[in-house]
Amino acid sequence: MTDIVIAPWQVWWTNLDPQVGREQGGFRPAIVVGTFLACQLPNQLAFVVPCTTSDRGLPFHPTVSGLDRPSFAMCDQLKSISRRRLVRPHAAQLQIKEIEAIKFVLRQMVDTR
Repeated sequence: MTDIVIAPWQVWWTNLDPQVGREQGGFRPAIVVGTFLACQLPNQLAFVVPCTTSDRGLPFHPTVSGLDRPSFAMCDQLKSISRRRLVRPHAAQLQIKEIEAIKFVLRQMVDTR
């Protein structure tokens, strides 16, 4: 599945295995956080933030609604993955306040100055 169309803030089911060390792995939803430009690059990569149902009480894990269970965006696990790891789109639609919360955390974690 390499000719898929992805867009920012879509939620996809992903296969993040095999994992290494403390990387998040497994079959789980992940949020596409790349820009429209990044999503259309021919490099076949996607920038995603994996989701978890484990509430660790961390300020850099904003709440995400609309998934099958209450979930959290693991912004500390931002990663570039092959689009082949995107299994299928998830039906979830993020709310504007959730997108803004994720953007805020990512700005705190990635120095873009």
